[in-house]
Amino acid sequence: MSKLDKPEASAPKRATLRDVARLAKVDPSLVSRIVNNDPKANASVETRARVLAAVAKLGYRANSAARMLKTARTQMIGLMLPDMANPMYTSIISGVEKRCAELGYGVLFGDHQEDNADKIFKDLLDQGQVDGLLIASGTLPDSFLKSALMDKSLPIVSVNRRVKGMPASVIVNDSLGATMAVEHLAKSKVNLMAGIFGPMHIDTAQRRQIGFVGACKEQKIKYQIVSKESWGMQAGYDSGKELFSRNTIPDAIFASTVLMGIGVLRAASEMGIDIPESVRVVSMHDSEIANFLIPSLTTVNMPTAEMGAEAVDLLLRIIEGGAANHLIVDTVPHLVVRESSVAINYRNAVPSPRIG
Repeated sequence: MSKLDKPEASAPKRATLRDVARLAKVDPSLVSRIVNNDPKANASVETRARVLAAVAKLGYRANSAARMLKTARTQMIGLMLPDMANPMYTSIISGVEKRCAELGYGVLFGDHQEDNADKIFKDLLDQGQVDGLLIASGTLPDSFLKSALMDKSLPIVSVNRRVKGMPASVIVNDSLGATMAVEHLAKSKVNLMAGIFGPMHIDTAQRRQIGFVGACKEQKIKYQIVSKESWGMQAGYDSGKELFSRNTIPDAIFASTVLMGIGVLRAASEMGIDIPESVRVVSMHDSEIANFLIPSLTTVNMPTAEMGAEAVDLLLRIIEGGAANHLIVDTVPHLVVRESSVAINYRNAVPSPRIG
């Protein structure tokens, strides 16, 4: 047979639900319930892990078209974010997208601000574009979210925040993250420490402040609180300018977001404040950007990607008829020590590799 006569190789066979069941040694119905996040999937942790391992090995993907016809669902969830460029939200997006891909769902993104949130939420909810909604909002008041969302029948999970009146949320241990930052800063001589926080009507800021204040009291350190109406670099910059203009400047600063920490470093540079020799700085949430600042920024790395994945799991359980509840990701945050909190000669240093 000539080369031209040689038949083309057939496309690899797509893995079926029965193939997964055969490899995992379980009934196909159990595989279906596990991959569809059915709350009735009665399986041990070991069995569930075996099924998901078989799914990954075979590259199984649920037949979304068939499922849509059967359930009258879109197989899409919405993810509402205030700022997709924020490094913390980038991590949440990564966790949400990865988990949705594993479960055969798509993600529809919405970027909301105070002036357009009402229209975006209304479009998603009223036009039936999604089966459920994940809301990550760092500034919108509880009253708005409750009035805009809770009168709808669509399943909703609040991410990185708890909203009064909303029955489902997934958060990280913000209080512990703030405590870890204070404990690290307290290893050096600190007489006065400042904490910079976002809007205090948001429970996320409240939880971070609780951890900060509690740790300062435990360490017997005097403290100051600065609160802003946003979480960004400008808020950190303004806070830094305010703190560095006082008669007594703090020995250490905890910035409750990495963007705020960047703003503090900028203010210090402009005002001739030596970081870390005069003031040491730690921020919450890690980012690759932190490596390339001068000085590089010490952070508390929070499990935000896991938070995104767990939010998807909770939302899909609610969609399938499961109970709504409030979850805290149990992964412990970890400290990423860089130059802003340790007295070293950083001026001739190159960016250090990211830790963790």
